[in-house]
Amino acid sequence: MENLPEIVGTNLQALRKAKGLTQQELSAQVHYSDKSISKWELGYALPSVDILLDFATYFGVTLDFLVAEHAQGEVAKQEEAKRRKTDPNPPIIMAMSVTFVILVAICIFFSRFLFAGEDADQLAFWPVFVWMVPFTFALLSAETQLFYHKSIATLTLASIALWTFIASFPIAFSRPDLWMILVVGGPIQVIFILYRNLRKKRS
Repeated sequence: MENLPEIVGTNLQALRKAKGLTQQELSAQVHYSDKSISKWELGYALPSVDILLDFATYFGVTLDFLVAEHAQGEVAKQEEAKRRKTDPNPPIIMAMSVTFVILVAICIFFSRFLFAGEDADQLAFWPVFVWMVPFTFALLSAETQLFYHKSIATLTLASIALWTFIASFPIAFSRPDLWMILVVGGPIQVIFILYRNLRKKRS
């Protein structure tokens, strides 16, 4: 089959992208150089049988699947269907993690009532609810990337986590002058965007 290298390359690329991996990340997982992976995906060379078996094992497909031609999008759909069967329910896990964060914040807040004296400020721990907000969005950002591999959603949640974290300082410490630290968020936000674009180009 004259176009076998191209077929295999197309399948490898589709499987890699379905997992949300860059060539460098896949290289670290399967222990083949990213240059070799790029060469195989472009159809410039055909991997040996033992290498194909390694890829088949890693992606959870058969060797026949790797060397067979598939309709556009079929590989990604199969990978997504397999992921849904094997992965836990992402929305439930994300909801549970957020609930856990809220529960921890409530426990910290009410611990003041249990262990502080009667003359102590019972509301002294209220800032815990302020810090809870950026931590929650940071957690959701990480889980969105882990489960869905959606860079825009991940970037959005990470950005919210960043700005709420910076805003937490003047709010939690009741220091209006600390609002000036918001300017720090600008360069960090730019780094977030550039990093997303870099990952997108690599994939």
